[in-house]
Amino acid sequence: MGKAPADEVVTGSLAEHPAVKAWCELQHAGIQPAGIDVLKRKHKVATYRLSGIGPGGAAVIAKRCRTPTAKVERMIYTEILPRLPVSALHCYGFAEAPDGEFCWLFLEEASGEPYSPQRADHRALAGRWLGRLHVAPLSAEMKARLPDRGPSHYLQRLRGVRATVGEHLGNPALPADDLSLLQTVAGHCDTLESHWDEVEACCAAMPRSLVHADFVIKNLRVRAGLTGPELLVFDWELAHWGVPATDLAQIVGRTASPDLNVYGSAVQRDFGGLDARDIQRLADCGKLLRVVDELYWATTFIGGSSYKFFVRPISHFRICEPELATAFRAMKWAKYG
Repeated sequence: MGKAPADEVVTGSLAEHPAVKAWCELQHAGIQPAGIDVLKRKHKVATYRLSGIGPGGAAVIAKRCRTPTAKVERMIYTEILPRLPVSALHCYGFAEAPDGEFCWLFLEEASGEPYSPQRADHRALAGRWLGRLHVAPLSAEMKARLPDRGPSHYLQRLRGVRATVGEHLGNPALPADDLSLLQTVAGHCDTLESHWDEVEACCAAMPRSLVHADFVIKNLRVRAGLTGPELLVFDWELAHWGVPATDLAQIVGRTASPDLNVYGSAVQRDFGGLDARDIQRLADCGKLLRVVDELYWATTFIGGSSYKFFVRPISHFRICEPELATAFRAMKWAKYG
């Protein structure tokens, strides 16, 4: 089941909807929402807006997640973010589904205006918020409960992309321009792997931290706070303990592209050994790692050799390929510099 349009509305008996039943059990009360909007629905996970069912008649966001993911998100919302000097959404509760494979996570709705990387004030908010997140001290127990993601994780994905693309370089079902694109992507993968020691050295320059890993415009809102605008960050499904480079990636139009100077000021006390060039280099590496992730997810849609399995991946490859070449130039690698 694919992604649902944001305005899809659930009809029928709202009280019998699984999200509503889980919420009522959590609240020990029978409450029926004014309406249910489907925000996202894909691969057995889903996100709904339950109108008028929360405190003071507010909407509640109900997320049906796989249990390991839900537990990480709950920890971030209830144990980590409340201890930091950052704005954060309130978590209303957590309920395990009967099958044990999935859980319900109930959250405050992220109200406010959309985040725009074209706005300097928004990028400054993001840089400050992210800096405070990355210097947050976490206990050993908390770190152990987060997925561990180092450079080797991305190298494994890069090799997976290269192997999958390599299997189809002679696929007769693909047009010549698509085959040429695959050859270019394969070449980029080889180039990146040949420079992987530089990527690892760049990542080693900064301490590991809690990483959002999907710090993009769709997961951010800006709202008015008591002392001025504040940033709201949500959708922590990919969060982990690792290299914070991906959060810093500068891909205007999709990523938050936080202000790196503001970020540097926020981490200066804790990461005083880093200068502006180090942070820029880390952001350049972050762009590489983000594109590797995007290429990897595109290859997961290749389920066979017929052309239908390549329509979606090829469209992603056409976006990712020039971004990867641009990232290589930023790293000043031979033939791209």
